[in-house]
Amino acid sequence: MDQVTNPNRYRNSRELVHDLIPVRVKDIILDESHPEITSKKFRGIQGIGVIKYVQIDQSINTEDTKTLPFAFPLNSFSITLPLINEVVYLVKGPREDNNIANVDYYVTIVGLYNDINYLESKNADEPADNDAPGFKFKIDQKNRPLYPFNGDTIIQSRLGSSIRFTGAPSPNNTYTDTTNANKPLTILSNGHEKIEDSKLYIEDINKDTTSIYLATDHTIPLEQIRDKYAAAKKRPILAGNYKGPQIISNTGRIFFNTYKEDILFSANKSFGVTAEQVFIDGVNYIGLDAKKIYLGEQAKLTETQPVVRGEFLEVFLNIVLNALDGVSKAMTKAKTVDQKPIPSINLEGPALEASIRKAGEMINPNGESLLKSTKVFTE
Repeated sequence: MDQVTNPNRYRNSRELVHDLIPVRVKDIILDESHPEITSKKFRGIQGIGVIKYVQIDQSINTEDTKTLPFAFPLNSFSITLPLINEVVYLVKGPREDNNIANVDYYVTIVGLYNDINYLESKNADEPADNDAPGFKFKIDQKNRPLYPFNGDTIIQSRLGSSIRFTGAPSPNNTYTDTTNANKPLTILSNGHEKIEDSKLYIEDINKDTTSIYLATDHTIPLEQIRDKYAAAKKRPILAGNYKGPQIISNTGRIFFNTYKEDILFSANKSFGVTAEQVFIDGVNYIGLDAKKIYLGEQAKLTETQPVVRGEFLEVFLNIVLNALDGVSKAMTKAKTVDQKPIPSINLEGPALEASIRKAGEMINPNGESLLKSTKVFTE
């Protein structure tokens, strides 16, 4: 009979997973150097994440963990690895061949103390486990759980990183009021500020090490590191004052890298950059195009000093130099009305002609010259 027509196929499996059994973790396999891997009890990465456990009230020497029963993580796609002496729930399930089997899987860590740090549960007479296999986690009690807002979905680690899906009005939720109630806000925070007391934590975009806020209709109180917008025609709204759909990130550095194709920005209105230094390096070319291109704040305000176009300037200079060349030749032959030489003018003629010749060598209409850049072009 197939699985559809055989009503008894899942009878035993329902019995196996009926109960959640709390047990205490005494060892966990974190890498392929673990004795349980090197002894080939488990095949390579098959054993990664496997725990060895005891009953809640059982005390053992951690050196004897190889004799303990083991359990696999139930969900290998999403897992929080437990620490030594933390309590997890076990369920029974099949393994590999899909037959009903008496294999243990651990489901989740029991949230003792409602905390995110080390959730230890041990007997008073049990020795310390600081040197136990798998116990390599440095406890930091200054990392605090997030303060929950009404209706939140929260994912958080022991190390001060979290994702919060929020948006409903709630005490201490400063992002939501009557104007944007129940509009979604997602907060990704990595590196929470350390706090001394046992208070719950609320993310702070200006104090957390790295933050990304995905807002629908919210004001995010980011304190901009720079707000110089002298080049802008219209000064943009500061980050901490804008209310609307937006993505705001705050961190020590942002680096975008594409190994194959492009990084492209497209904005309906403005694209602004403000920094102590702004530089753009291109390998083949840098192109700028707009109805107006301003270099400097005053250029934008007055429009009194347009850029000179080099080719037209050289054509103009060539005309002037040709005219002056004729003047210099005439000066060399200049005479009075009675046909006598005029030494003061005759002597200046060759000097002026030499200067004109030298200036003419610096220009080259329709070609490269000393006056024209070989890199920068304008219309």
